[in-house]
Amino acid sequence: MAPHKPQIKSRSRRTYTPPPIAIMNIKSPKGMLDGKRQSVKRRHFKNRKGRELLPPLTPITPTKLSIDRKDIRDRWIEIAKETRSIVLGDGQYVEERCIPIDAYALAQRIEGFSMKPLGQVDSSSTVVALSHDISEQIQHSCSRTTFYPHEFPIDWAAPSQYRPRSTRKARIEFAHRSTLNVARRLTLHAPPSSSGVGILSFASRKKPGGGYLHGGDEQEDRLARHSSLVANLSSPAAKEFYAEHKRSWTQDGSGFHDRSMVYSPGVVVFRKDRDDREATDPLGGTFISPYTVDVLSVVPVNAAVVRSRYASASERESDLAVRNAMKDRMARALCVFEEQGNREIILGAFGCDSNENKLDIVADIWAELLVCGDMEGDGGSKREARFKHSFDTVVFAVPGKSFESFRVAFNNRLFEADLVKTLTSD
Repeated sequence: MAPHKPQIKSRSRRTYTPPPIAIMNIKSPKGMLDGKRQSVKRRHFKNRKGRELLPPLTPITPTKLSIDRKDIRDRWIEIAKETRSIVLGDGQYVEERCIPIDAYALAQRIEGFSMKPLGQVDSSSTVVALSHDISEQIQHSCSRTTFYPHEFPIDWAAPSQYRPRSTRKARIEFAHRSTLNVARRLTLHAPPSSSGVGILSFASRKKPGGGYLHGGDEQEDRLARHSSLVANLSSPAAKEFYAEHKRSWTQDGSGFHDRSMVYSPGVVVFRKDRDDREATDPLGGTFISPYTVDVLSVVPVNAAVVRSRYASASERESDLAVRNAMKDRMARALCVFEEQGNREIILGAFGCDSNENKLDIVADIWAELLVCGDMEGDGGSKREARFKHSFDTVVFAVPGKSFESFRVAFNNRLFEADLVKTLTSD
């Protein structure tokens, strides 16, 4: 079935409707563990450190840099500006590649194919310059960019209208690597007939690419610095995304933010991230042969602003309000990936950076939506994981120090679900 694109009518004015969450009227969550279950959990976790669904990819030890932070930031700014110039300009760049001399000699005999030699590395290999023109790919990608407004109806709790390709559960992986590192691995090993790899971008509400032009290094900053994403986010379809967020902040400003989204299919990635296995530059940004990914830009709840705005509420009340809003937003994102036909998706610790969402809450939500379900059905009954069969592979890309905490929190939520099932089946 061909992916459905929502028909969005332009609206110059409308009244913003904030998420249906009243922080001061929160009721106790359904399915709270009783005393017996809490006691069993405490005994269990005291004697174990948490299980793993799958063994993680071996993390790469980053190169120790003698460069100071300012130099690093300046280099990232330089790369970002060059990327912007390419993707908003003629779409041309030159890749330097080391290839065997025999392959170079063979390529020289192919009509219409040329490589400029830059120097011989050793007796068996040489460095050549390969010219790339990605302008048509960028133009085609931008023309298909889709805006999903805040009020676009997505009943994510309803059964899927898309028939699953298999009854098997999605394969869940945890990668101690960046989003683009994982995306390149999945793309290089994907069969030609497979659907595009879907990436959830932790988007800025203010401007395309967040702080990438100022040397930022959060998840969206990296995506923008190494790909053509900014071209999509500068397209007419995406401009309404930022306009809607601006209206919502002006009218509400609570930190829950607008839940609108932008889907950018066929975003062209043409630089290596710095934690790539083949990266030679510890700061990243080396030009590579282009590949494409599908990017869904979603703004997470700003939990820091919510806690500040509702300082009179208890921590439990604010956490529950944020959790409800985040679960709705994350489920809506999964619905879009499902609708667009992405069978392999890359998620992560959504909103746990400068937005200060709690890592365990985000991990819990992903586990409930993709694997174990929750106790939020009718009358507090068990509700199966809505997206258990929607995808073939789900990879959580969590670079940095949060990786182990995220993985343990995710698996602890699965253990809790198993515990509830065991105790209630007696």
